[in-house]
Parts: sequence; structure tokens; C-alpha cells
Amino acid sequence: MKTLTSPRPSFPRAQGSFARAVLFVAAIAGLSWILSGCATGTAAFRQGDYTEAARVSADRLSRNPNNRKAGEVFLQAYPQARELWLQKIRSARAVESDPFRWERVYEAYQVLRDLANRASLTPFAARSEIVVDFHLDDIESARRHLVEARVSHAESLLDLNDRYAAREAYDHFGVALRYAGQREDLLERQDIAREAGTLLVGIDPSLAQGHGINPEKLDTLLLEKLMDRPARLFVRFLPAAQAEAAQVAHFAQVEIGDLSLHRSESEAGQRDFRRALEKAEGQEHDSKREISATVFTRRKELAASCPVVVRVFHSGTQETLLERSLEVAAVWSAEWDVLTGNRRALPDESFRFSEPPDPELSEMADREAYEIAQRTREILADFCGQL
Repeated sequence: MKTLTSPRPSFPRAQGSFARAVLFVAAIAGLSWILSGCATGTAAFRQGDYTEAARVSADRLSRNPNNRKAGEVFLQAYPQARELWLQKIRSARAVESDPFRWERVYEAYQVLRDLANRASLTPFAARSEIVVDFHLDDIESARRHLVEARVSHAESLLDLNDRYAAREAYDHFGVALRYAGQREDLLERQDIAREAGTLLVGIDPSLAQGHGINPEKLDTLLLEKLMDRPARLFVRFLPAAQAEAAQVAHFAQVEIGDLSLHRSESEAGQRDFRRALEKAEGQEHDSKREISATVFTRRKELAASCPVVVRVFHSGTQETLLERSLEVAAVWSAEWDVLTGNRRALPDESFRFSEPPDPELSEMADREAYEIAQRTREILADFCGQL
């Protein structure tokens, strides 16, 4: 029995294409609606963010004064945003126990000024319900109160004659300077606070239990490192001669042992070279003569090391606050080349066929002193930064 097969109708494919087209158009429309809401401030307004809604709608109106949706959002959001920030100002002023309330007042007035700037560029700036007040006098008044409050609090902290209170006063003067500008009187007071909050540490002469390193040279290097790169903002190191006349809180001292030297030598690499020479004139056979060479790279190291003890004492009780033992090493190294074979096989590049001489003991001692000074600085910076 023959089965008749009907041809597949074509409308389902067309129907699917039409559905996809409808979905695409709807998606585009939805996206356009969302973007339109964002661009006019509608989305922010629905979320209760009246400040952002006022900003966005005002910006849109400044570019397109005839945008109806942006106008509707702005007329509703701007008055509510203003009232919100005015209420924040009233609330902040009411907390008289908070000496730093003026910073919140100042920032709130800055927001109001920004909103007024944007509102002034809209077509609704002349309307009675759209108050365009830049609050310039209010901002200046809040700034003055802010600076006075910070300075007053900083001065009260300085009166305590306490190192940690002085450090806090330094920060308050810093805030005042951000709002007052670089006023000379405030800069001077901040310097006084920094001095009052600074921990003075004297550097006693190093103790050399062995031979090899000049302790005076070590002290000079250590002080240079501590002066060139201060350990912390509120830490200053002084040589022993100056420490006697200053109110030094602690003393630091470095003790060094015998300097030992260790020399090692090893092979650092090998390169093989081959080169074919052209047939000499009068030579009957056609083969080219090949020459070869091998270059060995040698490496030697000279390490100077010695035991080191870093101590910090309390200037009054002589109590040992820190004692750190470590082994410090300074390494010098050099490489040179050793040739075996025919030198004509080498390419045109530089080789070092002369072995460098070993450094003198005094040079290694200076290198070791440099490393000790560097490590000691790191230890003192870490420890004194916690005091």
C-alpha cells in the first residue's frame, strides 16, 4: 500500500521568524525604556534616591530642555533632595557634644551647592518651588567652624604632654590644613605636634668583639641609612653625642663578632664553537678544514660574614626591650672565561679570559658593614614603629 506524504507546510518557520522578530523588537524597546529611565533619573527616583534623581534629570534638561520626562522627575526630586540635606544639616548641628559635626555640615552644604549649580542650568531655575541657593556663606561658615574645632581639639591633646596624644594632635592639624589650606600657623603647630610625638632613639657606639670591621665606620653607615630613610614618621635616631642632650627614650646598640671569609669556585657554563676555514690557495682537495674551541665560564664567590646582635634599651631603667641575634653576610662574585682549543673558532664577541683579582680584606669588611647597617635599620624600623 502506498503511503502519501503531504509536503511540510512552510508557515511554522515563518511563524518562528516572526516571533523572534517580535521578541527582538520588544527587547530593544525594553532596553530603550530602561536607558531612558536611567537618563532621566526615573530609576533613581523610584528607588528613593532623590539626590541622584535630581542630578541626572538636571543634567538631561541642561542638554535637552524639552525632555518632558526629565522635567517631571526634576520637579519632584529636587525639592525633596534639598529638604533631605537641609534636615541632615539641622540634625548635625543639634549634636553639640560632637566637636566634629561641622565636617558633616560642610559636606552637606557642598552637596546642596552642587545641586544648585545643576538646577541653575535647567529651564525651571526661575520657578518659585525650585530654590537655587548656592549656600556660599554657609559653606564658609561651616569651614571656619570645622577648622576651629579640629585645631581646638589638637591643642587640648598637646596640653596633655603625652607622646601618643601628640601624634593624634598631628592628625587633627592635618585635617584642619586640608580645609584651611597651607596656613603657616597650622603648619608650625603640626610640626610641634610631630616633635612632641616623636620617639627619640640614641645610637650607642658599636661593640666589636672580634677583628675585621671598623665599628666607627659601621656607626657612620648606620646613621646615614637611618637619616636618609627615616624609619617611621614619629621615630628619630640620634648619634650618642647628640643623644646625651636630648630626651632620648631608648638607646640602640650593635654588637659584632669575628669576621670570617669563605671562598668558593665553580664552573658556571660551557660553550662549544666550530668554524670551517676556507680552502687555502694551492690546496688540491675540496674539503674544508674545521677548527673548534670550548669556552668554560668560571665563577668565584667570596663571602664575608659575622654574628651580629642588635639591642634596644630603655634609657631610664636600662631594661632590654629588644635583643635580636642574626648572621649577616656580604657576597662578592666574579666570572671569567677559560679557553681550550683554537681561538680562531670563536665568534666576534667579547670574552673575559683574565681572572679578576679577589677584593682586599678591607673591601670585604666595608661590604659587610654596609649589609649590617641595612639589616639593623630594618630591625630598628620594625621595632620602633610599634612604640
